Amino acid sequence: MFFYITKTIKGIVGIGKIENKFIQDKPLWPDEIEANKVIYPFRFEFHIDYLLEEKDWHNKKIPVGLSIQEMRRGINILQKKTVDKLYSDFKEQFGFVVPVFQKRKPEIDKNKGESIEPPTHNKLQELIFQIGQLNRLISEKEYLMENERLDVVWRKVERSVPTYAFEIQIGGDIYHALGKLKHAFDIWNSNIFLIISERDIEKANTLLNGTFHEIKEKIKIITPQKISKLYLQKRKWVDIEKEIGLF
Repeated sequence: MFFYITKTIKGIVGIGKIENKFIQDKPLWPDEIEANKVIYPFRFEFHIDYLLEEKDWHNKKIPVGLSIQEMRRGINILQKKTVDKLYSDFKEQFGFVVPVFQKRKPEIDKNKGESIEPPTHNKLQELIFQIGQLNRLISEKEYLMENERLDVVWRKVERSVPTYAFEIQIGGDIYHALGKLKHAFDIWNSNIFLIISERDIEKANTLLNGTFHEIKEKIKIITPQKISKLYLQKRKWVDIEKEIGLF
């Protein structure tokens, strides 16, 4: 995403990437607070890759020329050639190479020689939800915790607090996820689990050795592959129990 300053600046002053999308039920923007209701529930988190200092906005901005027809549309759609030029302008003017993110290649199952699509956030959320049900626990998605939501929780009885709390961050904001899990541990003494890809484990460990050292020995880090494997094995086990009349 490009950070475009309107009116006084009329140019791009930074770049970042969207990391997580979520739905919020608390007012945030001025018109929401004034009306005391959520008007814009769909929100996202982003990471700032590069941003000019405010004193340099006028002189070092990257202008984007828009036609009258484009301005009248209200929402401006940049053509690919325009975006490609912005990438080169960033490199030339700021000495910053814009990272181009591509879809991850499917992993290869070494035993079968078949490609396996990396599970998405929603898919993992559904698998953890179903694993909780297979364990005969009360399983819930998007569980409200004050002004935040946990991806999945498991509770033992209807009126109890979550015994297990899960946060899924596949290339997202690990700091925010750890913050939510720490809070779940602090207020409920929940068993806490963070689901992240192998490439992010080092980043999580760095945070657990620093800012979140209090939960270092409490949290369990799980890869998406283990969640998928656990679901498949659990599903088979329950099917056998049903077959012989134990479920």
